[in-house]
Amino acid sequence: MAKRLTYTEAIEKVLLENNYFAPLKKIYKKIERYRPLTGKTPYYTIQERVQRDPRFTRIGLGVYALTEYLDELPTITKPPKTEKQKEERLHAKIQGMLLEIGNNRNDVEETYTNDKKWIFQNKTLGNLSTLQNIPLFTYENIINETVRFFDVIWFNKRMFPYKIYEVEQSTNFRDAFVKFMELQDFQTFFFCISNENRKEKFERELKKNAFEPLRRRCEFRTYEQVENDYKIAISETYL
Repeated sequence: MAKRLTYTEAIEKVLLENNYFAPLKKIYKKIERYRPLTGKTPYYTIQERVQRDPRFTRIGLGVYALTEYLDELPTITKPPKTEKQKEERLHAKIQGMLLEIGNNRNDVEETYTNDKKWIFQNKTLGNLSTLQNIPLFTYENIINETVRFFDVIWFNKRMFPYKIYEVEQSTNFRDAFVKFMELQDFQTFFFCISNENRKEKFERELKKNAFEPLRRRCEFRTYEQVENDYKIAISETYL
């Protein structure tokens, strides 16, 4: 009879499978591949292991890496040169923060991003998100042609899109609203993230009759607001 792995050994397996790091929410979901969840409070046991065992290092909001492989994490050494590169770096930063915040919320069951290869603080977004593909909650053509391209999605416990975020640095918001309209029949909240000086443009576009179904559940957020939410979440948790 094979020896059952310890919690620490099972956590190591999950992190190795996930390119050396993972958010706690993903560890909770993947650990049963390697050992059953035993004891009265298995999630607290997992938290205790990643926080106390030197084999693990915290590298984000509820995100842990294998200490031995910290040098193997993805890095960006060259500063952005073009406007496109600068925009992508900002996108990755905001999306990474939103993924980590979502992963640490009890009302969020899963997180998703389309930009899986982008890097936020030495972490690829695809490994930060808990989902690689969109669950089939509606018609396949809507998922394949629209939903899978959203920047960040938080799914609720029933696996429906709860909150959707689009980072809109230079567009006129219209494309985001058209995509949001595809999900107007769901109880989903929509957010556009951009610079403060673009809020008026957002509000003007949202007033158009074509987007009337979105008005009560589509909000504008600034980059600074997202960054502040992230800092508060970091300061309020030890995970």
